Amino acid sequence: MTLRWEKKVKKRNLDAAEEYLQLIFEPKDVEETIALLHRYRGSIRTFKVRDILRASQNELKPETNENVEKQFVKLFEGEALAPVLLVRKNQKLFIADGYHRMCAAYYLNKDTEMHCVLVGLKE
Repeated sequence: MTLRWEKKVKKRNLDAAEEYLQLIFEPKDVEETIALLHRYRGSIRTFKVRDILRASQNELKPETNENVEKQFVKLFEGEALAPVLLVRKNQKLFIADGYHRMCAAYYLNKDTEMHCVLVGLKE
């Protein structure tokens, strides 16, 4: 199965990333990160889904997770997926948006090349 990708990050994905980052970052870091994501939202890089999972140290959600299942539906319908938003801070990788897309892609093929926007915050 070939995954289709959107060419740029959409506002709704940036908004979702901001909501999530507000829970884990200080307000100034959230503001800086969102500004960076806006600036680089068309700078797409690819990484293998297994490497993103390992680097972020997140656990894989089960295939039966409701949000993972929704991503499977999008995949099988051929819908273009939004790039995953990644943030590196203090030598840790955070998935700011796209965690469930990443889990669904992993179940399809752990070597899947995910389209991502990666930004880093200075320590």
